[in-house]
Amino acid sequence: MKNIVLFWTFFIILLAAASMAVKPSGGEVYDIINTDRKLANIGTEKDDTIDVMFAGDSLIFRGLSPLQIWGTSGITSYCLSEGAMRLCDQCALLKGTYSRQHPGIIVLEPNMMFSASSPYKDDYAIPTNFIEKLFPIFHYHTFYKAFKFSGAEKNEGALLKGFEPSYDVDPYTKDADYMSEEAEKPEIPVLNKKYLSDIVDFCKEKDIELMVMAMPSPQNYDRGVQEAVPEWADGYGLEFLDLNLMTDEMGINWETDTKDRGEHLNFEGSKKVTAYVSDYLRNNYELEDHRKDAYYSQWNTDYEESGIY
Repeated sequence: MKNIVLFWTFFIILLAAASMAVKPSGGEVYDIINTDRKLANIGTEKDDTIDVMFAGDSLIFRGLSPLQIWGTSGITSYCLSEGAMRLCDQCALLKGTYSRQHPGIIVLEPNMMFSASSPYKDDYAIPTNFIEKLFPIFHYHTFYKAFKFSGAEKNEGALLKGFEPSYDVDPYTKDADYMSEEAEKPEIPVLNKKYLSDIVDFCKEKDIELMVMAMPSPQNYDRGVQEAVPEWADGYGLEFLDLNLMTDEMGINWETDTKDRGEHLNFEGSKKVTAYVSDYLRNNYELEDHRKDAYYSQWNTDYEESGIY
């Protein structure tokens, strides 16, 4: 009996120690592999070289190109985004990058406000989630797969500063005036409100300007979302820029500029939106042109090596 007690005591201590080792410092996350991959990729950037951080899901990394912004304005930026990004992961990424990068502006794409909110796969009530919370090693059991990203040289995602262009063309053929149609206002999940509040508090604590910017996406935005997002942003006194209302101004052609029937922009669409966002940042914020600054010379190298502009 004594040996059994000692075994289980040792086993529980071992689980607790392993859990402490793998639990992210920035808070609980849903996708440990892609969170670590993003941290490793941005870790290849020289310290204190990112002016603007773009936060969000795949609408960001398909639609905004930091190297194009660099080429037209000398402003440095990074797409700290992932497909189906959950806000818990976004919080951890923003906090995790701050040890080396201190952006003056964070641009938050709001589509993920209405997505799944929990760091756990299933409903909170099930027993497995209790075990995962008690011993995070079970929640992050795939953490070892992220080791291959540690100390990585610049792969394409890192070279393009998080941008992942698509050259596919699949037209959106419905009404181009999609923002004029009536739609029900969605509710932001309670847990997502908490994570959003954490991001706001983090930006205030670190003296970072936070703005909200919706990317053009007929599959994700409508009049209902257009009401819900500014309502939340106004509650915190945040600027909200809705690019869905500016598609004509940007010259978006939904026959040619989307990869998947209006959900994401393709490369041609990204060039138009990125050009607009680059001008907007340059005209509305005090951001420096670093193109002739030797400390940022790697950006010129990456711009040339990308070969896409």
